[in-house]
Amino acid sequence: MFEFMLLAAAVLALGGTFIAFDGSRDVFHPLIFIGPMMAFLYGWMPFKLLQADGLARFFDSDQLLHVQTLNLCGVAAFVLACLSAGLRVKRFNPSGRPLLTPLGLRRLMIGSAIAGTIGLTCWGISIINVGGFTAAFSNSYGGGWDDSGYVRDGNLLLLVGILLSMLSLSAGGPRWLGLPLVALYGFPWASSALLMGRRGPTFALVVVLAMGWFFNRVKRPPLVAVGLAGVCLGWLAMFLVTNRSSIYIGSDFNMKTDVSAVVDKPDTGNEYIYGTGTVLATEKRDHYFWMRRYLAQIMVRPIPSAVWPTKYEDFGVPELLNNAGTGEGFADALGWIGANGSAPGIIADLFVEVWWLSIGIMALLGWIYGFVWRRAVERGGPWSAQYVILSALSIYLVMQTMEAVIFRTLLLSIPCWITFRWALREPGTQGRVRRLGSRMPVRSNRPRGLTHA
Repeated sequence: MFEFMLLAAAVLALGGTFIAFDGSRDVFHPLIFIGPMMAFLYGWMPFKLLQADGLARFFDSDQLLHVQTLNLCGVAAFVLACLSAGLRVKRFNPSGRPLLTPLGLRRLMIGSAIAGTIGLTCWGISIINVGGFTAAFSNSYGGGWDDSGYVRDGNLLLLVGILLSMLSLSAGGPRWLGLPLVALYGFPWASSALLMGRRGPTFALVVVLAMGWFFNRVKRPPLVAVGLAGVCLGWLAMFLVTNRSSIYIGSDFNMKTDVSAVVDKPDTGNEYIYGTGTVLATEKRDHYFWMRRYLAQIMVRPIPSAVWPTKYEDFGVPELLNNAGTGEGFADALGWIGANGSAPGIIADLFVEVWWLSIGIMALLGWIYGFVWRRAVERGGPWSAQYVILSALSIYLVMQTMEAVIFRTLLLSIPCWITFRWALREPGTQGRVRRLGSRMPVRSNRPRGLTHA
C-alpha cells in the first residue's frame, strides 16, 4: 500500500506537469519545475529509501502510511489548485503586454544598479569581516559573516540587481550597461553558491538568468532543451550537496560523481525521513503554531537582535531557533533526534503550523503560483519580475520550509515592485502609471499560445 501511495504522489505531480504544458504550451509554467521536485521528494526519494531498507530503521508501516497520506493530499491540492488558476492565456503577443519606454528601461537599470550595489556592499562587508575572499572560501561551507542580519540577508539584493538587468536587456535595454551589471552582481552570488555547495542559491541564480532573459520574449526555449537543462541542474544540486566538504579554495577537489547518497542514504538529515519525523513528533506533542512562526518572519525578524535579544521567546516561538521550529519532540516521540540544519519539506512544515489544514494552504500556494504565472504571461511588467522571483524560490518552497521562503520573497519582491512602478510612471504625472503597450505598434497578431524556438 505504501508503495502504491508513493507511485500515486509521483504520478499526480508528473501528470500535473504534463497537463500544464499541454494546456499552456509554456515551458515556464510553475508545474514544469515544481511538479518534478514534488515527484522527487514525495515519490522517488522514499522509494529509493524503501529499496535500501532505510525507512524501517525509523518508522513502522502504519506511521509511513499515515504521513504519506498527508503528502499525497498535499501534492494533489497544490497541483489541482495550480491548474485551476487557468492554462489558456488570453493573449501572448508584444502588443498586448506592457512594454517599457526607453525612459522606463533606463529606470529599470537604475533600480538594478541601486539594489545590486547595496547587495554587493553587504556581501563585501561580510567577506571582509572574515579576512577576505580567500579566507571566506578556504574551508567547506564557509562564506562571509556579519553580526547584523540586515547585512547577512542584504546580499539577496544581488539577485534583484541581476533580475532587473536581465529584464531590461530582454526588453531592449542598453547592453553596454546591462551586461556589466549582470557580471558584477552575478560573480559574488555565484561564488557564494558554488564554493559553499549551496543548491538553493545555485538554482535561484540559474532561474533568474534564464527566465529573466526569456520570459518577456515572444519565443520560449524548446521543451527538450528545458528538460535537459532541468536534469543537469538537478544533478548539479545533488553534486554540490554530495561534495560540499570538498568544495573550497585549496581543496584537492576529490569529487564524487555518484550522487545517489543524497537520495537513498538513510540518515536523520534526509528530507523525507526528517519530514516524516516532524509530522509524527508534532502529532505526538499535539502542539501546533497556528501561523505564529510565519507571522514572526514578518513582524519580529526585521527587528535587530541587538535591540530585542529575546524577540522570538517573547513572541512565543523560541522553537524557531532550532530548525525553524520543526525539530521539537523527536526524542520522546520517535527515540531519535533530527539532524541540525535539516528541513522537512513544505507539507510537513505546514503541518507543524496548521495541522491538517495544511492541505488547504497547499491549495492556496498552488493557486497563487498559477495566478501569478497568468498575470505575468498576460500583462508582463512587474508581474514578470514577481513570477521569476517565485520560480527562483520554488526549490526552497518544496524542499525546505516557509521560513526559508517568506523573508526571501519580501526582500526580493518589494524592491522589484517599487522599481517597476517607477519605471512605468509617465514623466510629469502625479502618481499616474501608464499602461504600457497602448501606444506601441502591433508586432504580432497571434491570439494566444506560446511560440517556441
